[in-house]
Amino acid sequence: MPVFVTRRRRTGKAGLTLIELLFAVSILAFVTLGVAGMFPAAYRSVLRGGQVTKAVQLAQSMADMIRMEPFDDLLTVPTAANYYKGFNGYDSRSHPPSVACPYPDPTQRFQPFSPDGYDPGHNKKKWRCSLLSDAGDVSGQGLPGGYGTVAVACLNPDGTVNATNPCSTDLLRVSITVNWQSGPSRSVVVTTNVARHE
Repeated sequence: MPVFVTRRRRTGKAGLTLIELLFAVSILAFVTLGVAGMFPAAYRSVLRGGQVTKAVQLAQSMADMIRMEPFDDLLTVPTAANYYKGFNGYDSRSHPPSVACPYPDPTQRFQPFSPDGYDPGHNKKKWRCSLLSDAGDVSGQGLPGGYGTVAVACLNPDGTVNATNPCSTDLLRVSITVNWQSGPSRSVVVTTNVARHE
């Protein structure tokens, strides 16, 4: 008995042609490249945000250190010989004159060479090293080309600046500026008022 094989013809299209597949892949590649292009911009934004956060934290830490200093010493301008005394006009690039970073943490705050065992410039040395990007790997706080400045002004009771020295009131305005290089020059300013404690 003869066997007849019949072929059925497809009436609907099943599957993809090569041109359809290439078109779909090119659309997918175009969309993927667009999304991938956002990653460098997002990374730069996260990096800048992290640097601003570090700068604010460093400025706030200096403000906390300043609040712990004697009120009468705050308006004093530090000199090369007395870098550890006073904060008005302080610039971390020049005071303290030299310090090896990373500066020892509070576990090594007391130096055996000091007569009373205390290093009076400890806070400024620590802040200077924390600002530098070389110390950033160790402390996690460094900023590229980072440095800080402090300005202290006497305030009148109404909040206006009083240019007298010594200060005739018991209130000072302290402005701490942290500067760094990240492409263009950037800075953060933290301003706080310090009152005389009795």
